[in-house]
Amino acid sequence: MSKLSVSQLYEDLREELKLSILSGESGMGRWINHTHFQKNGLPLAGFLKAVHPDRIQVWGSTEVGFLDDLMEEERIEAVRKYFRMPLCAVLVTGGKYIFPSIKEASEQSGVPIILSSLPGKDLIPKLSGYLEEHLSQHARLHGVLVDLYGVGVLIQGKSGIGKSECALHLVTRGHRLVADDVVDIQLRGNELVGKSTELLKHHIEVRGLGILNLKDLFGVVAIRYEKNVDIIVELIPWSPDLPFERLGIDIETQNLLDKYLPHVKIPVAPGRNIPTLIEVAARNLLLQRMGYFSAEEFSRTLSARIALESTG
Repeated sequence: MSKLSVSQLYEDLREELKLSILSGESGMGRWINHTHFQKNGLPLAGFLKAVHPDRIQVWGSTEVGFLDDLMEEERIEAVRKYFRMPLCAVLVTGGKYIFPSIKEASEQSGVPIILSSLPGKDLIPKLSGYLEEHLSQHARLHGVLVDLYGVGVLIQGKSGIGKSECALHLVTRGHRLVADDVVDIQLRGNELVGKSTELLKHHIEVRGLGILNLKDLFGVVAIRYEKNVDIIVELIPWSPDLPFERLGIDIETQNLLDKYLPHVKIPVAPGRNIPTLIEVAARNLLLQRMGYFSAEEFSRTLSARIALESTG
């Protein structure tokens, strides 16, 4: 899991979320370590075991209203216990008024209180998206990511085997390029999402033609900014000594950021139409998602035929 400093979050979102530092500025170097934020109704009421200090703490109308209703002595005691915890930061939504005793506890503990003038309903989706983007597990892989029939296909293989040429051929057939050469993959929730790096976005390198901008060549219909990664297709040089899948009953998988994706190996040899084979792999995955497995159906039909002939 990546780490994100409170100061970076503040600088990145200051204008979009209308942020200002209310107190505890000395703690802006603290680290946020989790993609989720935490609401603080129960912790402020004294249930401190429920606090996850590595998450940014969010106060809305419920939390601030609870503190407002306390007597001053009760409020001071509640926030003193709360700010003794190793919190990374507190984000207050809706521009709520914060009592001086709360700001004082924040200053003493060095826990920043950041104020936003936006209401929670507008702030929370933007904050969640930002935390997911910056703190999710990620990997940067060599390969090409294309969108075929809504299936995100990550094409991998040794340099020079023809990955980019395959992608270019697929684009001319109406499919879309997401990333060429370097694919940045992030785990968002339960999905693996791939995209291009900023420098290489929309570009593809084809030996003999050089670097091409597919957005300029074919229009926006030829590109996507990001796509879920659903299957890995690995291009392998043809060799009679290497065993390749003949029936397709045993489905191989590959671990990517703790997610297991279908992994298909396609041998590359002169005369083989690799782009068509990749299209078929994508179509086959769609069938499998609907519960139809061609190889298993063939195996059942063959077994039934053999059994029938043996009893005949």
